[in-house]
Amino acid sequence: MLHISPIFNAMMRNKSSVVLIIMQIALTLAIVSNAAFIIKERIDDMQRDSGIPETEIVGFSMYFYDEDVDITKQLQVDQQKIMELPYVVEATGINQLPLSGSGDSWGFRNQLEMEGALTSGAGVFAGNSNITQVFDQQITKGRSFRPDELVLRNSGADAPKVAIITQALADELFPDGDALGKYIYSIDLPFQVVGIMDKMQGPWVHSSLVEKTVLLPVLYNQQFIRFAIRVEPGEADTMIKNVQDILLKLENRRVINTASTIAEMKATSYQRDKLMTNMLMVIIAVLIFITALGIAGMTIFNVNRRQKQIGTRRALGASRADIQGYFMTESAMIAGLGIVLGIILALVLNNYLMTYFSSEALSFNYIAATLVGIILVIEVAVFLPALKASKISPAIATRSV
Repeated sequence: MLHISPIFNAMMRNKSSVVLIIMQIALTLAIVSNAAFIIKERIDDMQRDSGIPETEIVGFSMYFYDEDVDITKQLQVDQQKIMELPYVVEATGINQLPLSGSGDSWGFRNQLEMEGALTSGAGVFAGNSNITQVFDQQITKGRSFRPDELVLRNSGADAPKVAIITQALADELFPDGDALGKYIYSIDLPFQVVGIMDKMQGPWVHSSLVEKTVLLPVLYNQQFIRFAIRVEPGEADTMIKNVQDILLKLENRRVINTASTIAEMKATSYQRDKLMTNMLMVIIAVLIFITALGIAGMTIFNVNRRQKQIGTRRALGASRADIQGYFMTESAMIAGLGIVLGIILALVLNNYLMTYFSSEALSFNYIAATLVGIILVIEVAVFLPALKASKISPAIATRSV
């Protein structure tokens, strides 16, 4: 039967290596648990439903360099020509594109008076009256825009009178009732909510406003403007290839940038998250490997250093299982000390991340899963050296050192 006291005493005779392994285990637990939590957060963000058929919408920007061009009229001509193509479903000029990392945000409140009003920011998309169809939005309450509600925003033109908002914004501004038919206000401009969408993400994937979106039926007379086209499934590449030629034939006093799908824009917006996720996975693998290598190396060193002691114990009747169990227990004790310290460090590190990087509180499930993984890795790493120790012959005790 193994006794803890002799194992602990043996560990204390080689304090420096034991302390180093304990610190290594603690740091591994703290970093790996937080890294795994961050990876899960990033993956969940990247896999969120945007509410948009990302692979079917082609978007691009263009710049009209001649101020004599009637831009709002040209956008309507462009839309009509594009929609004549057999594989195009809907199209519109638009101020910004979803998930692109570039957009417009406005502040809204639920009443005209500032005092006592509920306020929220939201991403704003302004396009033709068919903008909900372009983004394939299902109106869960209310209706889509009517053609007569479209405003051509030339100099001095009126602002639109109606808006369609996402459910997330409706819940923020009208938590106690239905937002449909109510007015929302940006500065002093009133917009009647005529429709509510279930979900449509905005331009900034990392913003708290990502789920809060407002659609307005207005075309702006801006020299730099964007265009969105929804095509039949599988036809995005055809649209990307042909759109520049088609539009430049209609009006060549503009520069049209390369088109891409919303899915490609989304991938670009999440590029840093994907890179961080891959880097953290590499860090986790390296830390676990180094920890396993460190404790395996320490065990091999101890086995080689204690060969005569092991032989003596074998000669006195210790079985192979006793010898193997000794080293497995020793590694478990070291792991236990490292885990206790690691849990404390994990919570301290998470508190730092919450304070300075707006991370969420670390779930204890990640700590528990990490410590179970570390214990398994350590025991596997120690198994072969311990097995080698159990095979040392009792005869070695009689050899001179």
